[in-house]
Amino acid sequence: MKEIRHPGIPVVYDLEEDENFCYLIEQFLEGDSLYALVSDIGHFSKAMTIRYGIQICRLVNILHSVKPTPILYLDLQPKNLLVCDDTVKLVDFDHAIPLDEAEYLTKRYGTVGCAAPEQYTGAILNERTDIYAIGAVLYYMLTGEFPEKNPVYPKERMDRHLKKVIRTCLQEDPGKRYRSADQLGRELESIQKQMENKGVFRKIPESSLTIAIAGAFPGAGTTHMAIGFAACLWRQGLSVVYEEKNGSDAVRQMAGCAGCTMDRYGIYRIHGLPMFPLYGDTVKLESHPYKVRIQDYGTLCERFRQETADGYLLVCGSKPWQWKKAREAVQFSGNPPEMAIIYNQFCGQLTDKLPGPAKEAECFLMPHFPNPFTCAREAQRVYNEILLSITGKETGGILRILSKKAERVLFTGRF
Repeated sequence: MKEIRHPGIPVVYDLEEDENFCYLIEQFLEGDSLYALVSDIGHFSKAMTIRYGIQICRLVNILHSVKPTPILYLDLQPKNLLVCDDTVKLVDFDHAIPLDEAEYLTKRYGTVGCAAPEQYTGAILNERTDIYAIGAVLYYMLTGEFPEKNPVYPKERMDRHLKKVIRTCLQEDPGKRYRSADQLGRELESIQKQMENKGVFRKIPESSLTIAIAGAFPGAGTTHMAIGFAACLWRQGLSVVYEEKNGSDAVRQMAGCAGCTMDRYGIYRIHGLPMFPLYGDTVKLESHPYKVRIQDYGTLCERFRQETADGYLLVCGSKPWQWKKAREAVQFSGNPPEMAIIYNQFCGQLTDKLPGPAKEAECFLMPHFPNPFTCAREAQRVYNEILLSITGKETGGILRILSKKAERVLFTGRF
């Protein structure tokens, strides 16, 4: 096995081909291929696509910068790109060749949907052949499909800037594509910077962030809320992990159903989301690299209150038969001073009657969404609002959108 290293750039691996290649490399590198991840969750968000796209450009640029002769990869496709601990790694160099040998190729290979037009026609191959494949992979991550000859660019998944980038990569004429992977990567970095400046994450610190979540009573939906929060942030490109802090054993049960295995950090990637189960005190594991931690305490409110975290969320039910327990939990004097409240599966007609805290606190109304790994757009907007609240930005807009009766939801406690 060869290994190419470059300062500050992910490792590039070269493994021998095998009949069970994809299985072997995923076991060896403890990651999932982009193909497996997209097949599992449907498609990536714009933020995730750009984040991984930048890493792919850096990897390809390493090959194209080799001296004295650049290396062409010539088979860039989702199955040859692994995501290991949120880092993209490139595998299977079976079709890679030095640039000065490209014109002498008697046989050409490639993956349908990712291979550039010149790989079919016998025209000259160069660095821009790999640029086409990067564009095809970007399109695949955003849509879950490979681009056709005249691809459709869904407006809800890509803005005009990202559309222009992908369209430039997929030009039939190589001369109209980006000159280099470095140029393409810088274009993606520019889009990422624009998103950070005006997007929901512009207030998030680059250092670690811990958010503790607990439920007011059994059945409030704490684990559902915590998984949904982590999945929402992960799909938008944050380095996030769900941490199980209760004894439900939910992570291992889900991992068993999904056939997932743990990595060296003890983490399972379930539907792409890094999930850390509860381990005993005697288990010693390497510290994981994820910066944002969503901690699920279940109904262990006492432990939740003692945790040192950047944000605290208490999940309550919004139905009338849950109001008594909800009031007792939210008005408890020992709650963290900055604790926010989530009323789960709220009913719009009862918004102004929900029991509230004894003092002013942020309250959020969470609509019902059946799948926490791919929560609905309305739920994502609430999660974004919660995150902005924790990181210091004014909130309130989402509440007005979700319910005309809700302004800041500062309730009196009277029915």
